[in-house]
Amino acid sequence: MSLYKQLWLAVIFLLTLVFVGSVIVSSLSAKTYLQQQLGMKNSDNATALALSLTQQDADEVLLELTLSAQFDTGFYELIQLTDPEGVVTILREDTQDTGDAPDWFMKLFPIEVEPGIASVMKGWQQVGLLKLRSHSRFAYAELWHSTQKMAIVFLLVMILAGALGSYLLKIILRPLENVVDQAKAIGERRFISIPEPKTLEFRQVVNSMNNLSERIRQMLAQEAKRLEKWQREAHVDKVSGLMNREPFMRSLDAALHSDDVNSAGSICLVRLTGLMGLNEKYGRTFIDSMIADMGAGLNSIVTDHSRSAACRLNGSDFALLVPRAIQADQAAKEIQQALTAVLEGRSIDDDVHLPAAATLYQQGDTIGEIMTRLDSSMLISANEGISRINVAAKGDVPLTSVREQMVYWRDIFGHAFSDGLFSLATFPAIGTDGGLLHIEAPVRLAWEGELITAGQFLPWINRLEMSHMLDQQVVQLALRKIADTGQPVSVNLSVAAVVEPSFAEWISEQLSAHTDAAEKLWMELSEPMAFRHLSGFKLLCSRVKEYGAKIGIEHMGHQLAALGELHDVGLDYLKVDANFVRDINANTANQNLLGNLCTVGHSIGVIVIAEGVRSDEEWETLMEIGFDGATGPGIV
Repeated sequence: MSLYKQLWLAVIFLLTLVFVGSVIVSSLSAKTYLQQQLGMKNSDNATALALSLTQQDADEVLLELTLSAQFDTGFYELIQLTDPEGVVTILREDTQDTGDAPDWFMKLFPIEVEPGIASVMKGWQQVGLLKLRSHSRFAYAELWHSTQKMAIVFLLVMILAGALGSYLLKIILRPLENVVDQAKAIGERRFISIPEPKTLEFRQVVNSMNNLSERIRQMLAQEAKRLEKWQREAHVDKVSGLMNREPFMRSLDAALHSDDVNSAGSICLVRLTGLMGLNEKYGRTFIDSMIADMGAGLNSIVTDHSRSAACRLNGSDFALLVPRAIQADQAAKEIQQALTAVLEGRSIDDDVHLPAAATLYQQGDTIGEIMTRLDSSMLISANEGISRINVAAKGDVPLTSVREQMVYWRDIFGHAFSDGLFSLATFPAIGTDGGLLHIEAPVRLAWEGELITAGQFLPWINRLEMSHMLDQQVVQLALRKIADTGQPVSVNLSVAAVVEPSFAEWISEQLSAHTDAAEKLWMELSEPMAFRHLSGFKLLCSRVKEYGAKIGIEHMGHQLAALGELHDVGLDYLKVDANFVRDINANTANQNLLGNLCTVGHSIGVIVIAEGVRSDEEWETLMEIGFDGATGPGIV
């Protein structure tokens, strides 16, 4: 029972107690007063009546007539006259109960009045003793009516006091609502702070909880900086600030084996010609500074393109991986322009050229095939002695224009949405105990007898701005699968889930209509999209968690510096990018990095899952460093 209800019940109990006590005390006081008044009235009436009878010389006929007439007025319960020997000569008694007060009330407040007694004389001789008692029904009626009036007045006062008390309770307990909301948020791993209330006890509680939230925020910020530092030391070239060759190749390998929108895109290679001559002419310090500026320019491109990666392959070759980019020449122009701007800024652009090669990659390609295409194209561009971009196609297949491909895919998607051609594949995500965490369910498209993977069609879904439609389709398929199998299902959402204003309302309607299945639904958004649209992501988290659904971030590990921003999101899990999991059993640097990432995740109450695990050795190492679960081709 809530504190508000308990306080209300306490107030009602106290008011009722006061009401009952007041009624009892008032009624007893009124009863005592009425008894006293009736006693005085009996005595006065008996004396007056006896005096009247004495003046009539106590004639027996007159005595009978006078007492009968007096009794017939209806105000007396008893009139009795006894002779000197104690024999009752005249008796008038009314035993009928004709009062307005109920029996239980008269029994609760009995009015017992002593009768009035007076002597009837005839000269100096006593004729008899007169005993008179007024009827108590009038007193009961008066007592009953006064009690009713008092009860009504007190009830009205109690209602007014209750209304006023309710208002005051809301004012007094208003800070408590904020305290409860903060406590719930912390329970949901959202470490928020609220203003301190004026009430001393509430202020002490809020102060402690705010201190806890602040310590969590500071810890996350510090750990994020530490993780970023380790990541840079292990993966980044010290001169250019770009990714080293080995982690870059792991990123490319992870993209080629992924089952999402990043499994297709562009990769570009740009060569800085005459680097040795530049070192001799301008000096190594000057050239290192120039290369650092080039690295900064390429990193700015990486910042603008989620899941992209830039690398210094060797002394003079720079590479750029841009997932979802379907025009390889445009990506190459972007990297070429960034490097040219640095050369022009240092006025040495006439001394060097920037030949470039670019190609498209897709799921199923190998790193060897891609690098062979790039090297062959680079050889052609470099031999021409100019800053030319040469685009390499896969095999002898000519490149189809973007416009033609968009028309082609728009027709496919139109049929897919109308005919229900989308489905979900199933891959297990297991915990350290071997139990099922959830079923990973990437989307598939059935077309012309083939099952097209997500990596093949998702770039075109995004380009045609149909992502929100696919998100809705995927969620509905997942809820249906949960209802059929009873197993938890995890689905990937696109950026539309956090930028489309209508999606939050739509998902709330869907989950409220499928409350049982909602508790087994896991949803995840890619790391760059979550951080880039953090406010929308927080809104989505708050909506889905109302229905018990779980939400997390996938492909985690590329923006560790922003980890501190997750303190008030309320995440349930993190999925670490396969790029960091590749050959983790032989990579000490990544083991330290991911081990600390697990520690940070556990400190805020989220579980950490590895993506793309390919072997038992990788999985055993991941369990040793603290991972809670894994998914990938090596997980059965």
